[in-house]
Amino acid sequence: MPGRMAWGGAAMSFDDTVADVLVVGAGPAGSHLAYLLAEQGLRVTIIDKQAFPRAKVCGGGLSRKAMDLLGFDLGPAMHRAIGGAILNYRNRDAILKEVEPMAACTVVRSEFDQLLLDRACAKGVRFLAETAFVDATEGADAVSVTTSRGLLRCRLLLAADGAASAVRNKLFGKDLVAYVPAMEATVWPAPGTLERFGDRALFDFDGMPRGYGWIFPKRDHFNVGVYSPFGGTALRQHLDRFIAAYASLQQPSRVEYQGYVIPLQNRRQLYQRGRVWLLGDAAGLAEALFGEGIYFALKSATIAAKAIAADGLRAESALYSRLLRLELLPELRAAAWMARLIYRFPKLAFSHLVLNQQINHDFAGLISGQMGYRHCLLKTALGLPRWLLPSKAPGSAADHSR
Repeated sequence: MPGRMAWGGAAMSFDDTVADVLVVGAGPAGSHLAYLLAEQGLRVTIIDKQAFPRAKVCGGGLSRKAMDLLGFDLGPAMHRAIGGAILNYRNRDAILKEVEPMAACTVVRSEFDQLLLDRACAKGVRFLAETAFVDATEGADAVSVTTSRGLLRCRLLLAADGAASAVRNKLFGKDLVAYVPAMEATVWPAPGTLERFGDRALFDFDGMPRGYGWIFPKRDHFNVGVYSPFGGTALRQHLDRFIAAYASLQQPSRVEYQGYVIPLQNRRQLYQRGRVWLLGDAAGLAEALFGEGIYFALKSATIAAKAIAADGLRAESALYSRLLRLELLPELRAAAWMARLIYRFPKLAFSHLVLNQQINHDFAGLISGQMGYRHCLLKTALGLPRWLLPSKAPGSAADHSR
């Protein structure tokens, strides 16, 4: 083994070998990237401040496009294959859209993340658990990384440590990424309820003011949540109101609430600095319409691996940022426009869009990945009255003050 862990409070010791790449964070972006880089023959180490498997707050909806990007069978980590979407407004006027092949699946993040980490380790990646990032200093040909258990050195430091990224906060500044809150509940329902609900995800376009609510069925529970791209307060009250509107969520055996933040914007579009790169939530790469982060985390990992394959481990390479701007950011901007269009006047948007057979088909395609955000944005804008269109683009100075 190139390094060893000494538990029970003792220090961790490492050898002097410089890793090609050190990945901070063993979530989907970090583990998938580590796997892809190990396939290139690079020496990769992942560190994470937590032991694995670990609990992770997340809706746990995995789109078809994310599954296709991974390209392997999730096995028992898949809780439900989602064959369609129920779209409604205040639990009224429901539209059922079936999607073939399946639109998505649901997972529990502790299981899904462990699956991706095990896959990376089986490829030769070294994983150091309970090892927190503290600081880093970049030299001429390597980065010296101080962790809670010792010093590591690497050619590239890739931060995939989530919305509260320690790497980003320390090396790029705490104000780089803008967030909005979300809240979810894990609901263990009355016997037979999950079977009656079926293998569909529900999206309510008035789950909270200027936002939506979701119900995702898992193997033995529902994940239920509310979110608005405009932020908001009193999310627990909005979530309780949403839960009270649905018979499937009544008289549960147990309910657990958790809140978190979704990073929707990288204010300066800064994704790399020298030998340090940001990925996924650490880079502010979640989308605004549904608050989805997993696909964009995985996609940023794929783009980073492509950039390294083309440019190597050079500090002066800017290819990763260029590829993000070409392949990923246009979709995120379109998602932000759609969020403003739909949640600004949700009742009117629902009547003009979701009740429109062609457009609600496109919405289902967004969930599965069969429809791109830019294409769907064009159709959405054409379907709305002109006075509903926002006067300022997402990312303008007015948006930053929200």
